[in-house]
Amino acid sequence: MTKTPTRRNQIRIAVGVLWALLFGLAIVWVITQGLSIREIMGLVYRYVVDNPLAPLVYIIIYALRPLTFFPAMWLTIAGGSLFGFVPGLIFGLIGENASAQTAYLLARFFRTDVTGDGDSDKSPRIAAFSRLLREQAFPTVLVLRASFLPFDLVNYACGLLRVPWLSYTFGSIIGMLPPMITFVSFGATVNLPELLKQRTFSPEQLIDGSQLMISGGLLVASAIIAYFAHRRRKALADSRQDSGDTRKNHA
Repeated sequence: MTKTPTRRNQIRIAVGVLWALLFGLAIVWVITQGLSIREIMGLVYRYVVDNPLAPLVYIIIYALRPLTFFPAMWLTIAGGSLFGFVPGLIFGLIGENASAQTAYLLARFFRTDVTGDGDSDKSPRIAAFSRLLREQAFPTVLVLRASFLPFDLVNYACGLLRVPWLSYTFGSIIGMLPPMITFVSFGATVNLPELLKQRTFSPEQLIDGSQLMISGGLLVASAIIAYFAHRRRKALADSRQDSGDTRKNHA
């Protein structure tokens, strides 16, 4: 039986309230325990490193991360520190893509359309950006990922704007490589438990010259792929338009 809009909204509200309640309880527990983000990361690290199923546990934690809004950067660094560069990159890519899918699906689940046609955005800029993401989804997502934009911002925006799933997924996989390699390579070269003890640590310390060159090269490669993907999409669109015009002329 098809659910009515009212029924769907009730389900969304119930799920949202439950999520907010659990998240609020978790925040209260963290505050009462006096834990910082670094301390929480240390607890997660020690639990995973002593677990025989460490890669699986790491991926599951990463996949569920959007439910807690925990910074993805720290988990990516932890992957390099836990497993080394190559395994950390593999497990990090799996976990980060699972995390991206979780956030995307959450945004799709909670999205509502006033008009029901998916184009209810009142702002012309948002409407234009929404059309760009839908019409040129793969190259746009790829560039957004490779540009080191906030991870969750891209995830939720793509879900809310109904970016096609396949384009979102493949654009994310390729576009995630530059920031992923930067953070995993950093994690693989440091003692994360010691790093977490530093009070003055900042994300800017992640990028040294060699890492920046690697990420820059991958960013250029991503931009080239995006450029050719855009040209291919435009050529296909022009071809379909020409075919349509030809059919009209023969009609």
